[in-house]
Amino acid sequence: MKRTVTLLSILLILTLSLTGCIVIPQYKYYEISPDDVISVQIYDLRKSESYYGDFIELDNPVYTLDDDSKTDFITELSEIRFKDVIIITIAAIDPCFTYDEWVARINYNDGSYDLISCDGYNQSYNANNECVSSNHYSCDNDEWKAFITSYLPEDFLNGIKQVS
Repeated sequence: MKRTVTLLSILLILTLSLTGCIVIPQYKYYEISPDDVISVQIYDLRKSESYYGDFIELDNPVYTLDDDSKTDFITELSEIRFKDVIIITIAAIDPCFTYDEWVARINYNDGSYDLISCDGYNQSYNANNECVSSNHYSCDNDEWKAFITSYLPEDFLNGIKQVS
């Protein structure tokens, strides 16, 4: 009996590691009150030296939304479905620790802020500029680019079409 249990355990581990894994999708919608937001800034990282969290020290935002656009942005952001996938397997999976080309920085009244991108890496910082949380939720790249660029001025967009 002991031998049978051991053999079955080995077969189960071998099967999981060679042929598959368990995938558990999780979904998130950013529900942020516009009253809590002081500003929304857009970063364009296409020419940045870093796609990691330190880009915030290297790059300036390309655009800051006005108050009306800020409220619309927060409302529309709440409609975008972000997805994270938990993969349970024997082998380790490296999560993404980089941002995509377009990052939104949402600045709150209390001095904290969130960095949100579509590429599966987002961070929240407190008023002391310390990262307090991160997640690996991502959304559709084309949907995110269309969303972000819909808030950029036309003259900036003309420059994007030439660079992209």
